[in-house]
Amino acid sequence: MSLDDILESPRLMMKLSFPPVMLQLMQEACKPEPDFAVLGKIISMDPALSTTILNLVNSPFYGLSQEITDFKRATVVLGTRELLNLAVTVTYQKHICTHMQLDDYKIYNDWMLTVWGAISAQLIASRICPDQADKVYLCCLLKDISLFFLRCAAPGELPEEISKDSVTQSKPGQQDSENEIWGMNHGALSQLLLNRWKMDNLDCSAIQHHHALDEIDSFDLPTQAVILATRWAEMELGSRSAPFNVLQFEVQLQRSLDMDEEAIEGFREVCRTKFQSMLKILGMSDDGGDAHFYNHSIRSLQSSYFLSLELLTAEGGVDSIARTIGRHLKLSWDIVSWELALKSPHTNKYKFYRIEEGTGLEVVATDCTEDNIPWQKRTGGEDIVSRNVLLGRFRFSSKSLNSGDRKNLKLYFRFIGQAYEHYCAKQHLIEDRAETLDTLPLGVASLDAQGDLIDMNEEMIRLLGGASISGTRNFSELFKLGVGGGLGETWNVFLDDEEKKSFSKIICVSLRTGGMPRDACLYVSAYKQVRGDEQVISLVMEDIREMSESQIQALKQRDFLEGLVESMRDVVLTVDNRGNITYASSRFSKIFLGRNIFDIAAPSETYTGRWGPDMFDRSKTVVEVLLKRTDTAGRPFEFVVTRLAGSGEKSLIVARDLTAIRRLEDKLRRQAVFDGLTDLFNHTQFNTLLAREINRSRRTGRPVGLLFFDLDGFKAVNDTEGHQVGDEVLKSVGEILRNELRSGMDFPCRYGGDEFGVIVTEVRSEALESIGNRIRLRVEKKFSGKVTISGGLTVLKEGDTSAAMLNRADKATYEAKDLGGNVLVWAK
Repeated sequence: MSLDDILESPRLMMKLSFPPVMLQLMQEACKPEPDFAVLGKIISMDPALSTTILNLVNSPFYGLSQEITDFKRATVVLGTRELLNLAVTVTYQKHICTHMQLDDYKIYNDWMLTVWGAISAQLIASRICPDQADKVYLCCLLKDISLFFLRCAAPGELPEEISKDSVTQSKPGQQDSENEIWGMNHGALSQLLLNRWKMDNLDCSAIQHHHALDEIDSFDLPTQAVILATRWAEMELGSRSAPFNVLQFEVQLQRSLDMDEEAIEGFREVCRTKFQSMLKILGMSDDGGDAHFYNHSIRSLQSSYFLSLELLTAEGGVDSIARTIGRHLKLSWDIVSWELALKSPHTNKYKFYRIEEGTGLEVVATDCTEDNIPWQKRTGGEDIVSRNVLLGRFRFSSKSLNSGDRKNLKLYFRFIGQAYEHYCAKQHLIEDRAETLDTLPLGVASLDAQGDLIDMNEEMIRLLGGASISGTRNFSELFKLGVGGGLGETWNVFLDDEEKKSFSKIICVSLRTGGMPRDACLYVSAYKQVRGDEQVISLVMEDIREMSESQIQALKQRDFLEGLVESMRDVVLTVDNRGNITYASSRFSKIFLGRNIFDIAAPSETYTGRWGPDMFDRSKTVVEVLLKRTDTAGRPFEFVVTRLAGSGEKSLIVARDLTAIRRLEDKLRRQAVFDGLTDLFNHTQFNTLLAREINRSRRTGRPVGLLFFDLDGFKAVNDTEGHQVGDEVLKSVGEILRNELRSGMDFPCRYGGDEFGVIVTEVRSEALESIGNRIRLRVEKKFSGKVTISGGLTVLKEGDTSAAMLNRADKATYEAKDLGGNVLVWAK
């Protein structure tokens, strides 16, 4: 049955059409000024509705100080429009739940997304377009009515991308499928149904675009509020939400609403309180618990995020992942007895680790199936999961974890799941690269800028014959010794001329590989590239004697085409209508030519279109991808895909390398943690670390101390010798602190200006004073007494807060100054 048939069927349209009370409420909602008398009459028709609304009015949803017992008083306090929104929500929920009682469907997940979306849309609109806030609430509440309708009346008409268990959670490619099947997206279909159900007075154009996050800036403010709220609900509540993406969206929300972290956290708290109150009153308890991200603060999300980033740069195989996780567990939760099973990056087998207090990491078993992992700990654990795929399991022994620590531990392992997935993909590609280079029928070598050999694969060794063991490293000389021919003067020009980025030549020689000499035609191509701070040359050599003359001419023509595009920094490709690469820039031709673009490139998670040959039907497409190459595990590129007119079925792809941009993002993340001048922890991290170590000290009973000091004589250095000399003083102090303190146990921070704070863990008063004086004497000696330190010492006391400790140490610093400086004073 087609969508048109469904819409023309009175029987099916009645399955989810609204009852009289809902229609009357919506008619009032469409008026510029709702009539309280009419509203009161409508609500009084349903006693259960009246009770539910009054319960909501008196719940934490509004936080009123006095109980309200009648609608007239509620209208005075909240306003007719707000009371009307409540009535519509309650009636809508009751109606949907009544008609969606299907055997294989539970409405909770969908209603949860709907409620959070509506509440957050109203909050966002109250900030960016306050006069439209009530209308935005209703639009967001009803935006997915078409999906509810089809799930109830004709589930077979839902696109296959839509889960039958949660119809409102958007999936990649869903909108393309909707447009293909229905001729419109589900937002437009919702608007059409509202019109059919006599709600055409509700002008909700925003419904049609509520998933258009990438084009958000092109819409009016009410539509932007609906778009942000829709995405926010999916991030905070969606069961498939990737934690990295959740945190990235919170940052986007801060920018869109021009709010700092503290303000956006307050915003989330208001939304969370209203959301939970609404669910409770409607009898729909939040059984998702800590699985939903809204139950965690932004600071907790950031903390887990920064810890998990370590996995992305781990070196040393899966063992390094286990060691990194173990360090995090001890530092953040004081967990020292645990077991961990991690899935191999290449197979479905697990590697199993165990550690007990006082012992090192032990590899207990390798290549275990999930069913025969030798667990000893049977309780207390977390699954390591990403995108619903199990990547590992963790179990531990710790009786001292409170509910807050356990909650943060669960969150930490959600981030670890996504980070480990990225690590596995990277490691798998790196190892495949090495294997591929050794099995390709191509000689591949890496040279330095002078043309000396750095490394080569087995095929290159074979082609060069005995020359590879001659002792010489110059590739031109190796080539002469191995094949009896020369690369010619053009090779020397290629090495000496910085403007020449590529070299290619066909050389017919007599190869002496495998016994008797034989005629061969070698195609040699090389290109220059920068790795880190050094220039290297990648060289490929192939025996093409078996190729026809026409094929050799094609190679020459390819060289000419590569010369035309060689000056471009971007990669240039042409593909046929199935995505097969028919031309590639010379630097990448041996890697990409003949392969399929959809096999070697995957779109980023922000791409919502269909990834496949259909994209070539559009005149122009821009998409960010991860491009797999042999010299990296995969780099981020931006593809600009353009249909080539008059070329048959071909398209042009110009790919821009985004690696430098991603490195800049990594640099910005580091700047958020460390002071740029001294490389110590910055002011923000000082406060975070001090609060964390105080909590850990209370949990474990291990002492923690604080040394806070500033520099005597630093201003005189700045005034007489200049700020550059002053900067060198601050750098030297930072180096002294790093050298004198225990890595991983003591945390040196630059508090600001010439003030420094050192958090010292597991230390008694005498040891803290000894450490402080050692630092003081090192500073005095370093600057010959011209610069010294005056500081205060304190240790954690019963009932202390981080602010109280800092305040005591700061006052003691002033006392040290009053004593003439170059002294440490214990806080009183």
